[in-house]
Amino acid sequence: MSEQPSTDTIAGPTRFGARTVVGHVDVDTLTPRRIKAMLAGAESGDLSAQSALFERMEEKDGELDAYLRTRKAGVARLRYDIQAADPGPEAQEAVELCRGIVERIPDLPQAIFDLLDAVGKGFSVLEIEWETRASGRGGWRPARLIWRPQRWFRAAEDGQTLLLRDEGGEGLPLNPLNFVLHRVRARSGFCARTSLLRSCVRAFVVRHFAWKDWMAFAEVYGMPPRLGWLREDVPWDSQEARELWEAVRALGMDAAAVVREGNRIEVLDSRSAGEGQIFERILDRAGREMTLAILGQLLTSGGEAGGSYALGQVHNEVRWDLVEADAQALGRTLTEQLLRPIVELNLGAERPVPRWRFHADRPEDLGQLATTVKTLSEAGLPIPMGWAYEKFGIPQPAQGESVLGDSDGGENHE
Repeated sequence: MSEQPSTDTIAGPTRFGARTVVGHVDVDTLTPRRIKAMLAGAESGDLSAQSALFERMEEKDGELDAYLRTRKAGVARLRYDIQAADPGPEAQEAVELCRGIVERIPDLPQAIFDLLDAVGKGFSVLEIEWETRASGRGGWRPARLIWRPQRWFRAAEDGQTLLLRDEGGEGLPLNPLNFVLHRVRARSGFCARTSLLRSCVRAFVVRHFAWKDWMAFAEVYGMPPRLGWLREDVPWDSQEARELWEAVRALGMDAAAVVREGNRIEVLDSRSAGEGQIFERILDRAGREMTLAILGQLLTSGGEAGGSYALGQVHNEVRWDLVEADAQALGRTLTEQLLRPIVELNLGAERPVPRWRFHADRPEDLGQLATTVKTLSEAGLPIPMGWAYEKFGIPQPAQGESVLGDSDGGENHE
């Protein structure tokens, strides 16, 4: 590990080459062969094409984007705090320093959300732009946390270590004091294969082509098939044949046509053509696959019809388990890769490092809790009134304030 970070950013964009801002994957021209090449390229260390594909998948599929945002928002909205490593004075000094520095980091909620991009793509990288003073408390502090696209990195030969892409193609090693690298593994394996979105590629491709086919079907749906009958002995490449072809096409769009005597147009019954239910079923089935992959269940996403309330509560627990796991993993990353450098650079490597903790407390069923409180109080268990007010989020009535449940509906609280 480098003893000090660089005060200059090193992973900025380039106008051309390895780290351009513009993506290079055109979803409309994707083929199974191209997709296979992208995934295979990632396994050989070149993550750029696979990462660019993942970006386009989120942009082009609204359901996929919503499912990923559900996972990310589940953690991003949680309260967090920075806790001391132990009760000692050195730990207290370290936690106070970290709290003061972290509070001054601009757009910190956005930086946390950017790190959660690892939920879908397997990893996410923030570059730390350090600001330093010659001496004094808090001499080193992060001035900005800058998100860097996954396609700007490549995997080293060990399949795990990330390198910054450069024009030479070899990749530059990352100074751990300059980068926050958050990883979320959907499965065991090397870096290229652990991303959650890799499991969604098939469903995305199916949905993408089904949408295109459905829109093509919808464009002509309701227009009955027309057959033009060309007079016998008239050549197919003649002017008359071209006029008949234009008349057949005009009959669909303009509902009017003129043909030569002897030629005719037959309009067929299109009621047996169906209404595109096959496309809808394909989209729904692929959507269910993506929902299960990302959320771990169906009922809380609206993807399962007829589910009972009780079963929905069980499935909600499955999704909350994912939120807890995501929050714990992100807390560990911020502790080791943000708080530890702050402490070591400002106070020394021997100081205890505070812990970044997200409060992933499960939502309580207040109805069930109220029933439990009523049962216990009737059984004679003394329950503090202050605890009950706090637990149910009810403010305690002020002196003389009217309260619900008074016999005359307006008696003042004593």
